[in-house]
Amino acid sequence: MMKKVFGTAILLVVLSLISVDVVAKNKGAKKVPGVWQEQPIIIDGSSADWKTPYPYYDEDAMLGYSVSNDSENLYITVQTGDAATQLKILEGGLTVWVDKTGKQDEVTAINFPIPANYKNRQHAKDGSYSREENEPDPGPQEAVQKRIIEMQQNVKKAIAAADEYSLQGFKGCNLQFPVKAENSCGIVVRIDMDQDNELIWEAKVPFKAFYFKSKIDRTDKNRTIAICFETTGSKRPDGQATRTVRGRGRSGGFRPSIGIGGMGMGMQFGGSGNQSAAYDPNANLMESLYKSTKTWVVTGVAVK
Repeated sequence: MMKKVFGTAILLVVLSLISVDVVAKNKGAKKVPGVWQEQPIIIDGSSADWKTPYPYYDEDAMLGYSVSNDSENLYITVQTGDAATQLKILEGGLTVWVDKTGKQDEVTAINFPIPANYKNRQHAKDGSYSREENEPDPGPQEAVQKRIIEMQQNVKKAIAAADEYSLQGFKGCNLQFPVKAENSCGIVVRIDMDQDNELIWEAKVPFKAFYFKSKIDRTDKNRTIAICFETTGSKRPDGQATRTVRGRGRSGGFRPSIGIGGMGMGMQFGGSGNQSAAYDPNANLMESLYKSTKTWVVTGVAVK
């Protein structure tokens, strides 16, 4: 009898420790309900198949994101309209961690783009644009406008160079692949710029590549999956102090989007390009380039 009671006590302690560990790891992670994907999403670097604006936004990382699933695939997308954050992703890479247990274990990941792929970093990391020889010194507003255009040109060059990705922790496909090549796991990734100068990152991840089984059913109703979007900031130039960019990081879903082409110069909400606020020409447009971030989200597994 005593052995049985003692064994039960040990089991309760173990279960309690496991519960505490899960709570601790999920602390700070945004918890969102699972979304059932009625029609398969075409992975092409476009937000056309997603509900826009994206439902979730990390103000610190300046990333919008969305997650959904059908019975066979997990769909993930990330979006940013901040040019410096776009450069950070394209130069330093984006790592998307996927934990089937719903904790925050960094074992299984998609690395795309791969940092080494973009070697021609020609932008000025002090936030100033590159003036031509004998070009007159522009006013502050014109300098910001020119810098934005230059950053967008660098982003487009970097997108063209983002042609490889790597996988780790998946079932039998942990290698480096060309973006357009097939892999045995069936994972597909793409990145591109949309008409509003928003960088769109997409992935389709078959459950067979990482989950407990190849297809989701009603028995998975109460399960969760943890996903993390990790960016790596560039090294700040020597002697440059940290600056605060006014207008960023407000509450209420304020999403900075720096755009040209009918939008003028300003901060847009959600990349729509219709609403703008005054832009501080003295702020360092490159500030978010130097900041490393991790955005954890715990999503429910949607079932039908």
